[in-house]
Amino acid sequence: MIENHNTSLLMQYPLVTVIMPCYNHEQYVERAVMSVLVQTYPRVQLVVIDDGSKDRSVSKLVSLRDRFGFTLICQENRGVCKTLNRGIREAAHGDYISLLASDDFWHPDKLRHQMAGLSHHTGSEFCFSQAIEFTDESNPDAGTVFPRKCFSGHVVDQVFVRQHVPAGTMLFSRQLYDRLGGFDESLKEEDWDFVIRSAAVTSFVSINTPLLYYRSHQGNTMKTRSRAAIFHQKAKILAKNFDLVSPWRWLFAVCLHFAHDIVFSRFRRG
Repeated sequence: MIENHNTSLLMQYPLVTVIMPCYNHEQYVERAVMSVLVQTYPRVQLVVIDDGSKDRSVSKLVSLRDRFGFTLICQENRGVCKTLNRGIREAAHGDYISLLASDDFWHPDKLRHQMAGLSHHTGSEFCFSQAIEFTDESNPDAGTVFPRKCFSGHVVDQVFVRQHVPAGTMLFSRQLYDRLGGFDESLKEEDWDFVIRSAAVTSFVSINTPLLYYRSHQGNTMKTRSRAAIFHQKAKILAKNFDLVSPWRWLFAVCLHFAHDIVFSRFRRG
């Protein structure tokens, strides 16, 4: 009877599905997986999708799956957006979805803090937090906290100008994901587009505490692509979502990112 009572109490917590895409992160993925498995929030489903890794990520993930029993999907390389959509549409059972890259990891209380935040703002379907960017594996807490200021409420104007939502902190309802049609598979800056579209239809809850550890290394996507390619993707997102803000804000955002990614980057190169 005690076991049944505990099960009944547990079921009062909404299930959160964590989607973790992995690509060539054999040296990092175990820490990422374990940071999900030790969450203090009581109902978590972990889905890991290896996106065609060429290193030993798959063998490490198989070993971890056999020990801990999470869902593992292995596929040929499809890219982040298609991988996220597949994981959510084919394997996620949760009322809420959260994302974690396989080279990052979470604070143990990440999901507990965020679900508590959403429970106090019943009209919101999206929560995020600050993060820490670190390079020192032995002391990640010594890294840089970002964003410096978290916006809450109706924030479409703010997130349209600048993506200040760390992707690995995003927590959103499955209903919101379905309503938006998931991640746009024609884009490479999938998180910013999803944040903008989310902000247009729901208020945001922010947690002013770093709950994600973002590992800075030379393999980070933003470091392996040219600034021109990055601006091209940003321009596609801004054009796509033109109707969500005023024309003046749209023009300001385009000019700001053009200046940052094209003009200033070329000036810095000399």
